[in-house]
Amino acid sequence: MVVRALIAALLVAIGVDYPTRDAFAQTRAARKGASIAGRVIHADGGAAEGARVAVYAVREGAPAAVVGTAVSSYDGRYEVTGLPTGWFVVGVTPQRIRGFGGDARRLNAAPVETLYPGTTDRMKAQPVAVFDGLPTEGIDVWLEPAAQRYSISGRVFWPDGVAVENLVIEYGGPDNVRHGIWYVSDPGGVFTVEGASRGTYVLLARADTSNGPLLGIAATDVSNDSVQDVRVALRQPGTIEGRLVIEGAAGPDPATLRLSPTQMLLTLSPLYPVAEATPDGSGRFTMTQLLGEFTITVHGLPPGWRVRRVTRAGALLTDNHVTVLPGERVTGIEVVIASSATP
Repeated sequence: MVVRALIAALLVAIGVDYPTRDAFAQTRAARKGASIAGRVIHADGGAAEGARVAVYAVREGAPAAVVGTAVSSYDGRYEVTGLPTGWFVVGVTPQRIRGFGGDARRLNAAPVETLYPGTTDRMKAQPVAVFDGLPTEGIDVWLEPAAQRYSISGRVFWPDGVAVENLVIEYGGPDNVRHGIWYVSDPGGVFTVEGASRGTYVLLARADTSNGPLLGIAATDVSNDSVQDVRVALRQPGTIEGRLVIEGAAGPDPATLRLSPTQMLLTLSPLYPVAEATPDGSGRFTMTQLLGEFTITVHGLPPGWRVRRVTRAGALLTDNHVTVLPGERVTGIEVVIASSATP
């Protein structure tokens, strides 16, 4: 709607008549170089990954034949290309897909198509204008039922005298709230994350400096109103140092395995994965650039082998969770692997 209004104003400014829907139907060009793009968002604010997006031609004010399709990506974004000039309706049918966005824990329900901007009534769908060769962006579809949306505002701080670049905030939480990435362009670190739903949020900020990356983390809760003055302080990240221990005989060579820390406080996007570590011949490993609460996963284990326990200084860690604070060097970690046949 905003995109259409802006384009209409531009056409008026340069002396071009804004075309009517009938004119679109009469002058539809054979060239198909236009597109419609946006995001598919669950009612709770989470990105809808794997949703089927269908673009319908408009006949007598209602959706008619499908002229293009797409599937939403991990962050809910979709793009339908190869469209002619005209008026179209965007319809979305959600799917249950695991991964970034947290779809795995949603309630089972029969898939229902939602039409832009967020209705299941085909006669209430809002047509979208597409112009010859131009991309139409920001056509976001909120799946039924419509959600109350809030914002999270605050500021990211960093040490005096340090120049930061590429400041971003990854946000999400343990309660299946919306996950995503917010790029902070304000030079003072001021940010406002839009489209938040109710629930607990964890904000993980990261930035590049000449001496390596800085990380910061904070949690907040969205209940009945938007949240303001959230402060996230960038600090040096921490490390985990330890040893891979093999129980039983004829175990795998530690140097053939890979260990990766999995962030438990929020779902990290594929754009900023946590680095893996390869143990040396004695099993010792170091994992760097960490902040938060992690479990340790071992990749490359032979069939039937698994992580039996994780300890620190001999003490069993609850649920194999390791907490890393800013600048902390967590040592004495032992990751014990064993075959299921080992007693």
